[in-house]
Amino acid sequence: MVADARSAPSGPTAGSAEIPAAALFDLLLVLDTHRQDEDRLNLLDWVMSLPDDLDPARAARAVLDYQSGSPGPTLSAPLHQLLDVVSQFSLSRLAQFAGERRRSRFHHHPAFGESLT
Repeated sequence: MVADARSAPSGPTAGSAEIPAAALFDLLLVLDTHRQDEDRLNLLDWVMSLPDDLDPARAARAVLDYQSGSPGPTLSAPLHQLLDVVSQFSLSRLAQFAGERRRSRFHHHPAFGESLT
C-alpha cells in the first residue's frame, strides 16, 4: 500500500493553508503511475487515505489547483476527470441529501463509467 496522506510531509498548499496539496498530489501521482488503468481504485485509495477531518472535495480542489500551477508531472486524463467530479461534491452539497432516500435519483455519470444505482 502507498504511504498514508496523514503522515505525508506538509508542503506547499493550494487553496487553503491546512491542505498539503503537494503531498496529496504526490500520493495520487504515485498511485496513477504504479497502477495504470485503474483510475477508480486509485481515486478510492486516495480518498480513503485522507485524514478524517479533510473533506475529499476540498482536497480534490486543492490538488487540481496545485497541478494547474505546477510545471511538473501531471495526473492521467481519466484520473484528473474523476478528481474533478469529486471536487464538485462538497460537504454542504452532500448535506442536502442527508436523511432523504435518493437512491432512485442517482443517474449514470460518464466519468465513472457505470450507474450508481
